[in-house]
Amino acid sequence: MANGESKEATPSLRGAAAVGAGGDMGSETGFRSKKERQVEESEIDSTAYPILTEEVGYPPSPVSSPSGAPAIPGTSPIGQIAARAVADVLGWKPKQGDAKGFVGALTQAFSLTETEGHVQATWTPRTYAVQTDLSGGISGAQASIYARGKDALDQSLPLLDGLYALDPEAAAEDIAALKAVVKSQLSELVNELAFPSGPRVQRVNQYFHLLLGHATFPLPAKPGNSLQQSDPDKIEGTLGNLRDELGLNFTQQDFVNSLEDEQDLSNFRILSDYVTSLAQSWINNLSFFGLNTTTPFFGTQLVLLSRQLSVVAESVDEVRFTLDSVFIGPAERQTLQLNFTTQDQPLFAEDLFSWIQNFASEEGPRLIQDGGKFAVHNTFLPIVRQLHRMVGAIDPKRTLHAFKTPRVQRSLRQLSSELQELVRLASPIRHTVTPEPVFDLPLRVTTVSPSFVSVEEIYSDKGALISIGGNSFEMSVISGAIKFPTIELANSEEDTAQDKIPAYILYFRSENLMVAQITKPASAVVSAGTYDVTITNGDKQSFTLRRALTITD
Repeated sequence: MANGESKEATPSLRGAAAVGAGGDMGSETGFRSKKERQVEESEIDSTAYPILTEEVGYPPSPVSSPSGAPAIPGTSPIGQIAARAVADVLGWKPKQGDAKGFVGALTQAFSLTETEGHVQATWTPRTYAVQTDLSGGISGAQASIYARGKDALDQSLPLLDGLYALDPEAAAEDIAALKAVVKSQLSELVNELAFPSGPRVQRVNQYFHLLLGHATFPLPAKPGNSLQQSDPDKIEGTLGNLRDELGLNFTQQDFVNSLEDEQDLSNFRILSDYVTSLAQSWINNLSFFGLNTTTPFFGTQLVLLSRQLSVVAESVDEVRFTLDSVFIGPAERQTLQLNFTTQDQPLFAEDLFSWIQNFASEEGPRLIQDGGKFAVHNTFLPIVRQLHRMVGAIDPKRTLHAFKTPRVQRSLRQLSSELQELVRLASPIRHTVTPEPVFDLPLRVTTVSPSFVSVEEIYSDKGALISIGGNSFEMSVISGAIKFPTIELANSEEDTAQDKIPAYILYFRSENLMVAQITKPASAVVSAGTYDVTITNGDKQSFTLRRALTITD
């Protein structure tokens, strides 16, 4: 037994001796798991490359003083204080040169009314005045339900304050407490509907659940459903508790003795109807809210895109800091060549990092502001996909040893993850520019938009949608059935049968525009590359636009 134990221990001892001597493990590495080797590499890295520290602070921290000015503990520069005050009043993040965003924030933060010959400005200190670098805000379904919620709140609070007890046994302390709770829940609910990046679904659901009870508003709420109960005499929750305490149940209690008492009861029913109708509107629009919605509105997405662009820019700085910690400084990054496992040409490290940061801080926001939804899908999204692909395809085997360290690789993976999130946020945003129709022209394909789609989109359940512009697209009627033109994609480099990918017409909008869907073919594998797009009418006339579409990994 002892002999067997010593034989098993021998390889580990020899391996430990080799590590202690700094020698090559050689075949001994087979006795250690991959996790153990990773731990050992991290230990070696932490010894070879010291842990660097620096003061990090985000406004309003005194460490984050602008322009490199020295920070004095307990104080802030006057310019920083003023900028923060403007941001607090307008609910807007200032950006140099963004006059449009400033005007938008100013308009939403103040309402102007003419009173007795002069203009009076009223400040609106609510979160719905928040603007972003991209001038995003509340729009679409959120604007609709918030307008209803704000009107319901303004009408309901006076009714709530005016309610009085009809039940002679009601306790004044309990009534005051219930009124305060209902007022707080209603106010927080409506404020949440104005949240700049879209209302947090769980929080809104919770407030409706608290106000109306489980029987009326069960959790989780599902889009398209109807309220289980809307009768003011049967709702539960804090509104139901308030009704029972005041003695305002029309069908179960009879405390009404005068017209004023009946008006008191009617006011509660009006209050209840405001809340239940708002809850039903929320359920009707629920599919537009949440981070995983497939039908976002542009204003809300701009807030999320603005935040994510800032995160990407910060992630680039974090990568630079980790490179500094392994002695790859700014000058060396300008000469450090990065190779990629894809077909992308090599780049210097700093060239790639500055590209990503400039896009996140300048080019990307400018594209969105100037080009709107069309620019997001046609230009912004393809660039982000390319940057994400390149960061994920950096080959650490063909660069400096310091670049392979776990700390550097972790920071690169984090940057890749943030770029992937930016892709996810931008993917649902699209807009098709419809050209004016021109008649009596030969069949021709002039544009394919977007010009970049990914293999991931094509293999998804919905496939990839492309808009095809041109002239003289024709629908044919054969044996009483409508036949659309056919679309075929062929690899521009290898024009062979197995490289051809069919597409299907979803919308025939006019002789000049069609929308097609590219899905995973049954007998072919979609690979990255440049593709020709061929349109064939029912009369066999066809036209091919060379290199019209690029499919990316």
